[in-house]
Amino acid sequence: MRIIFDGETDGEKFVPIGRIQAASSWHGPRSAMTEDFYRAKALENLIDAAEDCDADAIIEVGYGVDHAEVGDAPGASMLKRVSVTGLAVKLAHR
Repeated sequence: MRIIFDGETDGEKFVPIGRIQAASSWHGPRSAMTEDFYRAKALENLIDAAEDCDADAIIEVGYGVDHAEVGDAPGASMLKRVSVTGLAVKLAHR
């Protein structure tokens, strides 16, 4: 699976399949894992989604962070997860 972040496709032609999205697991501020770990997990999940639709590559990859409040109880913390989107494509055969 090719992952293209910068839009530079080396002159290759692609046929778009559709926009796909995935996310890491939810985690709190005290998580022992780094943000890079959650970005990698989100990207792994995006690759799985691209493979499910038989894509050859993912272009226009972008990351975001989703937030959710656990509740109103004292000591409740904000949860977050890394989300990632991209455009699943097939390589155009010449």
